[in-house]
Amino acid sequence: MQCSRWTNTLLLGAVLFLTDAAAVGHDAAAPASDGRSAIDWLRAIQTAAMQADYTGTITYQRGDEIRSSHIVHYFDGTAPRERVLMLDGRPREFIREGDEVHCLYPKVRRLVIEHAGAHASFPALGHFDVSRVLEHYVLTAGALERVAGIDCRVLQLTPRDSLRYGYKLWVESKSGLLLKVQVLGTADAVIEQIAFSDVRIGEPISMVELKPSWSTTGWDVVQHASHKIELIRQGWSVTAPEGFQVVTEVERSLRGDSNQAALQAVYSDGLATISVFIEPGAAQADPGPLQQHGPFSAFMRRVGDARITAVGEVPPETTRSIADSVRFVASH
Repeated sequence: MQCSRWTNTLLLGAVLFLTDAAAVGHDAAAPASDGRSAIDWLRAIQTAAMQADYTGTITYQRGDEIRSSHIVHYFDGTAPRERVLMLDGRPREFIREGDEVHCLYPKVRRLVIEHAGAHASFPALGHFDVSRVLEHYVLTAGALERVAGIDCRVLQLTPRDSLRYGYKLWVESKSGLLLKVQVLGTADAVIEQIAFSDVRIGEPISMVELKPSWSTTGWDVVQHASHKIELIRQGWSVTAPEGFQVVTEVERSLRGDSNQAALQAVYSDGLATISVFIEPGAAQADPGPLQQHGPFSAFMRRVGDARITAVGEVPPETTRSIADSVRFVASH
C-alpha cells in the first residue's frame, strides 16, 4: 500500500517513478472452475479484498528488488479498516479507515493525510466493474497450487490487445481472497509479483492490531486536499486509450501547498489504471524520456506553460499515447 498512488506518482512521475477473444458474452458466462464462472471469480476477489478479515506478511518482488510489509485488515460491516507496516527500508506505516489514509513517517515525525477513494491495493485487484474487465481480458482457470501453505485456484487474465498487461492470480477458493498476483508481459514474462508469505483469513482481529505503531503527538501534519472537477470545464481534453474510462477527476494541492495544485484524471479498463497530471504554471523543465519501472511507465511533456505527466500500470506505448493526447482546448 502507498500513501496514495498520486503521491508516489508525482515524486516518481515528474522525473519518473482462455482462449479466442471473440464472443465476450460467452466468455463471461463460461464455467471457470469450482462451479464458478469468470464473473463469479472476479466478484469473489473483489468482495474478499474489501470484506474479509485477514492478517499476514506480503512480499513484493520486481527484478532484484524485494520488499515486505505486514497487513491487518478488518471489515466492520460498513467500511474497511487496515494497518500496513513496511518491514524494509525507512520506517513507515499506513492506517486506513474507509477512504481516509494516514501515512506515518516516524523518522521525520510527519503525518500525511490523504483521501484514497476506493481501495485498490493488494489483495484488491483494481477499481473494477466485472463486466468491463471481461471486455478486455479473457479469464481461464487452471490447477490448484499452494501459496503460504494454502490451496489456491490459479486463474489467468489474458489481455485481448497490446494496450495492457496480463495477470496470473492465485485465489483461496473458500474466501475468494487473492493470495498472489503476477503481472505478465510479452510471452507471459513476469514483470512483478506480490504474494502473501503467511496469512490468516477469517480469524478474530483485536482492535489493538489496527492502532498506529507510534504516537503522532507533536508531529507535523500535512493534508493533501482535493476536490472534484471536470477537466473539460478547466479547458483540458484527454483522449484515453481504447477500453479505458475516466474514474475520477480532481484538483489536488501539491505536497500540502494549497497555492500549488495539479489537475489529476484517473482512467481504468477495470484492472489497469493510468493517471494524468496537469500542472499549470509548473517550473520549466525539459520533458523527460519515456521511463519504465516494473509494470509502471511514465512520460512527461509540456503543453504551453503546463507540465503533463502520465503514469500507468500499462505498457509504455499506452502511457505515451495518453500523454500525447492531452490538449488545452479553451477556458470555461
